[in-house]
Amino acid sequence: MLPVLFGFIKSYGLMLAISFILGMWLSIRRGKKFNLPADTIVDLVFGVLVSSILGVRFFFVLTHLGEFHPWYRVFFIWDGGLTLYGGIALSTATVWWMTRKRKIPFLVIADIFSPGVILGIGLTRLGCFMAGCCFGQPTDCACGVVFPAGSPAVRLYGEVAVHPSQLYGSLGGWLIFGMLLFMEKWSSFRGATFGRFLSLYGMSRFLVDFSRYYEPDQVMLFGWSNNQWISIGMMFAGTLVLVLGSSGKLGQEWKMEKKNG
Repeated sequence: MLPVLFGFIKSYGLMLAISFILGMWLSIRRGKKFNLPADTIVDLVFGVLVSSILGVRFFFVLTHLGEFHPWYRVFFIWDGGLTLYGGIALSTATVWWMTRKRKIPFLVIADIFSPGVILGIGLTRLGCFMAGCCFGQPTDCACGVVFPAGSPAVRLYGEVAVHPSQLYGSLGGWLIFGMLLFMEKWSSFRGATFGRFLSLYGMSRFLVDFSRYYEPDQVMLFGWSNNQWISIGMMFAGTLVLVLGSSGKLGQEWKMEKKNG
């Protein structure tokens, strides 16, 4: 566990910054296939950056209202307390609004951005592991990790091995990133990559969360976490996009958006 690097740089913040830089670079490259100028992609990426930071904090605060005393601690984002799904939801809504203003099909941008988003998830989960947050439940498995004294996992469970849920999530992100790029070769409709991202990440997060620790008030029906229920909704939404897209109900085909040659 390395929450701070070089004496002052927080590891999670560093991985988050790297993920946005790589995501922007990848999205600019992918945007060229659709004749989208780099400055348009950069504007949208910065919209994603701002809205996702607000979203991850807002959703966490919304689900942990009793933890913020005094109230102004909700603004102390450097103390931790972020929920990924809040960022995905708000950034998706922001991109929809920005593309509507620019008269760009939302699903085209969603297809362009999706690999970069899941790449960022794979990277930032490594940051979670280094920071010691988002840890798993105790386990006897060989893959179990004993975090150092003073870490959140040790404060809760003592010096016992826990699931490295952060690494599971990171591995899932990297696998989905490869799958999205590979399956894109056979995409023939707008929204195909976006639909696969929603479905695959929703499934990955649902499964990983069986190993992850959640506060009792975050556990809901069937013993599933609130994030697992959101994952189910995400899988449903992704499947719906794929079904509607394959039936031709989401607009013109993807290949018609691409640059000739």
